[in-house]
Amino acid sequence: MKLEKLSASTARLATAGVTAAAALGVGLYVNGGAPLEASAVQPERETKIAPGLAKVDDLALPNLPRADVPEVSFPIQMVALDVATDAPVAAMPTEEDAPILGCDIHVTASQAVAAMVNLDIMASCLPNERVVISHAGLSFSEVLDDTGALGITVPALEMDATFEVSFSNGASRSGATEVPSLQFYDRVALQWTGESGLQIHALEYGAAYGEEGHVWYGNTRDLTAVIGGQGGFMLRLGDGLSEISQMADVYTFPTGSAAADGAVELSVEAEVNGSNCGRQINASTLQIQQGSAAQTHAIDLDMPDCVATGDFLVLKNLLQDLTIAQK
Repeated sequence: MKLEKLSASTARLATAGVTAAAALGVGLYVNGGAPLEASAVQPERETKIAPGLAKVDDLALPNLPRADVPEVSFPIQMVALDVATDAPVAAMPTEEDAPILGCDIHVTASQAVAAMVNLDIMASCLPNERVVISHAGLSFSEVLDDTGALGITVPALEMDATFEVSFSNGASRSGATEVPSLQFYDRVALQWTGESGLQIHALEYGAAYGEEGHVWYGNTRDLTAVIGGQGGFMLRLGDGLSEISQMADVYTFPTGSAAADGAVELSVEAEVNGSNCGRQINASTLQIQQGSAAQTHAIDLDMPDCVATGDFLVLKNLLQDLTIAQK
């Protein structure tokens, strides 16, 4: 049945009808419960309801929702799910460097003056990469430029000179050339790794420290010094940019064309600094005389404590002095 909303006046009319009917029923037993005369009883008037409205008794109220909720049973124990049962991997294997495919690498060597070799390296796919150059027991590291190129002049230690260049991607290339002029020169080399403070010092023809004939890293000269047999020159090899840089000092004297008789005193010195103090440094020397086979010596040197920073250790008898005699 469709329910209509009752207006306030209609509700009051319906309520009045119910109240009047109740009053008539009660009036039958007044005055001590004696019944009234039948003539005194007024006929019941019919209560009229506005058209279209139902009596209050006929209105059906909607069912309200139940408050009770059916019982739900939950598990007593918590459920745990295993994500994986495999044991974790402790460490992944390191991936080794592999040569870069399609990388054009070229190394060429050509003879230069003063028993030197012009070495040209091109690796366009390896810009700014570190390379290691090895020759006759001598090794040093250099860095390619932004285009992957490097041009460097290096001393030969053998007349049949072969230079091997090792690249960071595992590749290697070599260049070779003949250097017959090496027979006219004496050459000594000192090599190390990192900041060792090591140096070669050459005192030509009785020169004292600080004089022109004192040739070392602080007074290297250049290869034009050998013109006319006047003296030698020093060359430092290696990029020197980190503790893993391989470095070398190489001293050359034109013994076969010397302008005067005399001698060159040679020594290895180590300056105590903040990088080498209190630790052991390792190095080696190579010495050739007019193209002969190289003589080598290993150096294991325990440096003083850091309170000695700035001092020098002079290591004699590692290199053989040069005796110069005109021919």
